[in-house]
Amino acid sequence: MEKKVFIIEYAKGSDKGFDGFRPDSKPILNAIEEIAGFKTEIVFYRPNKKYELLDYLKENAHSVISRINPGNLKGVDEYFQFLKALSNSGVEIHTHPDVMINLDFKDILAKLKGTKLGDDETYFYHTYTDFVRKFPSDLAKHDIRVLKTNYGSTGEGVYLVSKKEDGSIFTVEAVNNEKFYYDNIQEFLEKFEVKFDPDDENAAYFQGKTGFVGCRYLERIAEGEVRVVLVNDKAVSVVHKKPQDGGFSATLFSGAQYNYESPEEAKWKEVVKLTKQGLKDIKPFLKGQSYPLLWTMDYILDYNKDGSDKYVLSEINCSCVGITTELQYAKDIAKVFKKK
Repeated sequence: MEKKVFIIEYAKGSDKGFDGFRPDSKPILNAIEEIAGFKTEIVFYRPNKKYELLDYLKENAHSVISRINPGNLKGVDEYFQFLKALSNSGVEIHTHPDVMINLDFKDILAKLKGTKLGDDETYFYHTYTDFVRKFPSDLAKHDIRVLKTNYGSTGEGVYLVSKKEDGSIFTVEAVNNEKFYYDNIQEFLEKFEVKFDPDDENAAYFQGKTGFVGCRYLERIAEGEVRVVLVNDKAVSVVHKKPQDGGFSATLFSGAQYNYESPEEAKWKEVVKLTKQGLKDIKPFLKGQSYPLLWTMDYILDYNKDGSDKYVLSEINCSCVGITTELQYAKDIAKVFKKK
């Protein structure tokens, strides 16, 4: 029996078309059938039916492409274990959960300190105790700092925190522009405690992953983020993501405008070069697996000491990058599966 390439989706979520599927799933599988010669199928992950699905995929799958936004799942750790079990049975997984747990969380920004991709002032506050101990001094360096929940998307859980001359604290959340004022740093710290979740003792993948990553605020976010879209280790597109006027978030959910361009454009030469050079610094976090099938590296502009442009990595996304508006990249994805 010839084995197939499968896409796994989840029935719930706002990423569905009128037919109940992600709009980019069928175009990806059609391209794989045309270019790679595999038969394909879409299946849905249901937690209460996971063992039946596991057996079906073990028997029929050559490869599985996960097209589930983990934010739509309650039991993400359970789903990652499901993918791991498939991998252990010999099924090729895109993207492997060992890779997602390392790259798709914001703490990768802290782990990349000391490389060309990282910024030395980035820090992962895993526990509230650590946050109380370190955040006030980190904030005092520039009187402004960005806090990002370690696992999130669409700008949710991202806060701009600034300290005023009178010692009061002002915060604004990226996704909804919601503003809060605090009399002093102590009041802010006390009110922020509820946002720290305890570790799940039963989690196989998510141990040590709760908390917030603190980053320097880069004023040039007003110029937008620059996203490099990759298929494995090949850059296929550069996206200029321009925030709304006065905003500091460059996500579609916060009103940003996206403009897709070729990575061959001269103006993107430096950021594409940095991305390719940075792959060697990312490789240790792949844990022996391949680079993600479809992923992105986002950058914000800063200045070098000589006044030249400097790109600072702000996020990596590799769990479920959408290409609904740019379906031509389905062909690049399909080439990965081309039979040898």
